[in-house]
Amino acid sequence: MKRFLFVAMAVLGLQTAACGGPMEEQEALQPQEGSEVTAMAVCTASCPGGTTVSCTGNHCEAVEGQAVMCDGQWKNCPPVVVGTVSFFCEASNSLLSCTGINAHTLQPLSSKVCGGVSCNGVDTYCPAFTDARECF
Repeated sequence: MKRFLFVAMAVLGLQTAACGGPMEEQEALQPQEGSEVTAMAVCTASCPGGTTVSCTGNHCEAVEGQAVMCDGQWKNCPPVVVGTVSFFCEASNSLLSCTGINAHTLQPLSSKVCGGVSCNGVDTYCPAFTDARECF
């Protein structure tokens, strides 16, 4: 009987030692990359082209640049659309153009700078009129 009691106490001692101490406060509060959240949460991921996707649920996971998942339902980033845009500059009698993500023309910047093009977040405006002409 004493041998059984000794073995049982040894096993209990090993189990207690294996449990470890309390988690440090910093560890408990710091989410790790690729970590999962279990509670009502909103997950958001940045997507290529400057857009974002998000969802709300009890179980949430975000993969930057790709998708979010809430309660088992994945929501993917939208496809990246590459386009070419052109704008005629009357002041210089030239054509501005660019190719890239989020390609669009720009509205007049002033009465003398009539517009331009924007690709990948880079704006290029036409030169300004140096005479009495204005944008129409």
